[in-house]
Amino acid sequence: MNNDNLPELVQNSAQKLGEYFEDEIITKSVSYEQLHERLTELIVYLLLHKMELLLQVLYRVDVFEKDTKAAFAQNDPKLIAPELAKLIIDRELRKAETRIKYKQG
Repeated sequence: MNNDNLPELVQNSAQKLGEYFEDEIITKSVSYEQLHERLTELIVYLLLHKMELLLQVLYRVDVFEKDTKAAFAQNDPKLIAPELAKLIIDRELRKAETRIKYKQG
């Protein structure tokens, strides 16, 4: 991933993730850290109250199943959430990079 494009990639990813999670705060994230922090908070809530929605988003974002299983093996929402947030963001950043690459080319 090209770090020169990171702000654009984060913004593009935040937009998509905001749609998936139906959360406007995510769409306003301007850095990886902000995006990770908000997504972690949201995932803790979903783990405790709306697991089905979280699983739908994981499927939609296309996070690798083996990585997801490894995160869930921790059995504590406060440990699972930051790892899932990282997996989701990293996957979405890769997709954003592809979208931007083919949009320009």
